[in-house]
Amino acid sequence: MKKKVVILTLNDYIIYQPTILNLYDFLSPHFDVTVVSFQPQYVTKQKDETRNIIYLETDYWATQFYQKTDFILSKVVGVARKFLPKLNYHYLYYNHYLPNLLKTSLKKLELGADIVIAVDLAALHVAQALYGSVHFLSLEIDNQSNSYYKKIDHNKIKSVFIQSQMRSDYLFPHARLRTFIVQNAPVFDSKRTDVEGRKDFIWAGTIDRRFGVLDCIRFFDRYAQYRLVLKGGRDRKTMMMIERDYHHLVQSGRIHINQDYLPADAFIDFISGFRIGFCFYAWDMIHASFNYQTAPSGKMFMYFAAGVPVIACNIPGFSFVKDFGAGVLIDDYEPATIYRAIQEIEANYKQYSDACYRAAEYFSFDRNVEPYIQFLLKEG
Repeated sequence: MKKKVVILTLNDYIIYQPTILNLYDFLSPHFDVTVVSFQPQYVTKQKDETRNIIYLETDYWATQFYQKTDFILSKVVGVARKFLPKLNYHYLYYNHYLPNLLKTSLKKLELGADIVIAVDLAALHVAQALYGSVHFLSLEIDNQSNSYYKKIDHNKIKSVFIQSQMRSDYLFPHARLRTFIVQNAPVFDSKRTDVEGRKDFIWAGTIDRRFGVLDCIRFFDRYAQYRLVLKGGRDRKTMMMIERDYHHLVQSGRIHINQDYLPADAFIDFISGFRIGFCFYAWDMIHASFNYQTAPSGKMFMYFAAGVPVIACNIPGFSFVKDFGAGVLIDDYEPATIYRAIQEIEANYKQYSDACYRAAEYFSFDRNVEPYIQFLLKEG
């Protein structure tokens, strides 16, 4: 009989978390795998119906209470931060309500897990409280202000699954933990698409102003010869801003918004029809957060797998773009800067595209996750 693996996450958009989905798929031949997540509500309503995922339900009135409280208190803290720059606010919905609901639900479910993998710090705290020693999968990092960071027991972490040694050292500077470096990348497929047939540009991933999508759109407003497709889940407020400020681009077809969900393979095929992809974070978010300074975005690896060169913000987490020659890193989002990056890529387009495929093969999920699987098979 296969041992039972339970993966715990507080997020409600698991279809946009390929690390978890890929890990599920590669563990499934060896283990009985269950993911515990939350009912999708915000970025998407789409569920993954092909895998064994338990979607926990939040209470409507409790959700309304915590989110309205968070909104008010975060505004107050935002004003107070002008006088007390180090003041932080820990959102009650994510840091109190959801962890408590996860803990209560797990007690009722009685899943009988042999191996528990907790995604990020709040879930790790819950898992340690219920199961003792567990495995840790890190997607987001914030040990400076996360209220759970000081609550976790480093001695009860069996392993760390993370994107880079830099991020691991930041989280656990004094701990010696078994660490596996695996990027949020798809499995490499050696097939290639004809670069001659590619046209237009692609923004793949969440349509959110925090990720610089409005700065990206500003370029297309300035340079009328180019077209952009926005493909992915959306932030409601960002979509309202696009409709308000760039309705003329959407109306004319120069900006096309496509929010249909596609599984990873189909998503890569879709991306492969475009010439250049974008991967940005808002600069104020980069400057304020180690997480975004070092975060290798999952959509970046989708671009690589599709052989599509990238224009991305110049941060430590994207240094491999320069290392492989798979795109151009920029230090600001001015339309003229983006235009120069486009010209640089177009001058040697096939060279950049080939470099993307080399990067995709190097970071391929299957070859990098294998040591982790073998570890779990032995460790249990």
